Amino acid sequence: MSDRLKPLTEGLGPLFADLERRVQATIDLATRVREALPGPEKDHVVSAAYKDQTLTVLADSAAWATHIRYAQKDILAKLRAAGETRFTKLKVKVGRRTKAIGDSG
Repeated sequence: MSDRLKPLTEGLGPLFADLERRVQATIDLATRVREALPGPEKDHVVSAAYKDQTLTVLADSAAWATHIRYAQKDILAKLRAAGETRFTKLKVKVGRRTKAIGDSG
């Protein structure tokens, strides 16, 4: 590697490791939310993330966001029982699934 380029790439290892850790935490949280849902709405959870003490769940459509909102008490109870206690309220929004590289259509 050229010495000229070395300063540009130095220190990126920890940044990428932190990014990878945060992405995995988001994926894991969305999985726990899906597992807390009782029915087909679990297939419509796009993502889940924390902002302060609010757990925000993204659904793939307004109709499914409504279904998830109706199940809110069950979701909160199941997540708390599973040890997920970082939140005090749940918010459901409409989001969009992103296509992975190589997906067609």
